[in-house]
Amino acid sequence: MKTKLFLPLTLFSIILSGCDKSNSNIENYMKVISPAGAPAIAFYDQALSNTFETNSTTSNVLAQLSNDDYGMVVFDFYNGLKSIKKNNSPYKLAKIITGGNLYLVGIDTDKEPTKDSKIVSFGENLIPDLAFKHIYGEEIANATKYVNAVSDAGAVLASGMHEGEKVDYVVVAQPVLFSVMNNQNAPTYGKLNVISCFKDEWKEKTGQDAIPQAGVFVNYDYYVNHKNYFEEQFALLDERIETAIDDPLTVKTTMDEQLPNLDDQAAFFGFNSNVAYNVQSNKDTPNGFALVRPDETVDINAFFTVLGVEEDYSDYILTK
Repeated sequence: MKTKLFLPLTLFSIILSGCDKSNSNIENYMKVISPAGAPAIAFYDQALSNTFETNSTTSNVLAQLSNDDYGMVVFDFYNGLKSIKKNNSPYKLAKIITGGNLYLVGIDTDKEPTKDSKIVSFGENLIPDLAFKHIYGEEIANATKYVNAVSDAGAVLASGMHEGEKVDYVVVAQPVLFSVMNNQNAPTYGKLNVISCFKDEWKEKTGQDAIPQAGVFVNYDYYVNHKNYFEEQFALLDERIETAIDDPLTVKTTMDEQLPNLDDQAAFFGFNSNVAYNVQSNKDTPNGFALVRPDETVDINAFFTVLGVEEDYSDYILTK
């Protein structure tokens, strides 16, 4: 019988440690890697840290879950769990960072998709794809074409084209959605319509408040040997998450102070400070990055039940 798992939302952080981005002399247990994009806002004050890095190629981040080069790795929680179980690697899932920043966007249409629609999504068999298939059904999902990353999906949304063909719908996540919809140079500017917010659709269908997405994985060997260090970091990232939700202006100010050039910000985080501020502070859809507060609980077992996942991952989840 599968035990019901409630993931404790303990949070991690890395202390800002100076302007030298070289981390060759830093102990591995202090190092963190995250994909560029939404999860990186949880580390908004780490642009100058020599212990934190981002990577825009998700496969490069996933590969680190098989190594001992980092104390923490941020990745799609489900595929991260599958990876560490398959490879018997030392990591454990410790925190869900984002809980539903996915959207279906229509190009030149405000209607729901049909089985004949041309749809592009990203990350086949990753959380965005699994959520889309559950919400819209296999018949519609079967016609979907895939790109590798959310940034690629954003490029399709901006151009309206994929592999030389016109596209009707794109599955995309914040903050890429905001950037594309406000890009006046994009061929699709003024032609985009948000058809659905996956988080809202998911709650209507399942009653669950969140779609668990990015998770923080901790190297358990390092955690055991440096527990006091990690405990200090948990409290700091708790504060960072709360700030990013409740005080987006501080996020923007900090990013601007550390990386004054907006292009440098976008290269490092996957978004710039203006995007971060506007997405997080929107009165109609606040916390658009869908960050998960420290006192929230995400029932990942219930999520797995909806998807029909019977695999037991309890040994790969951190308990304190």
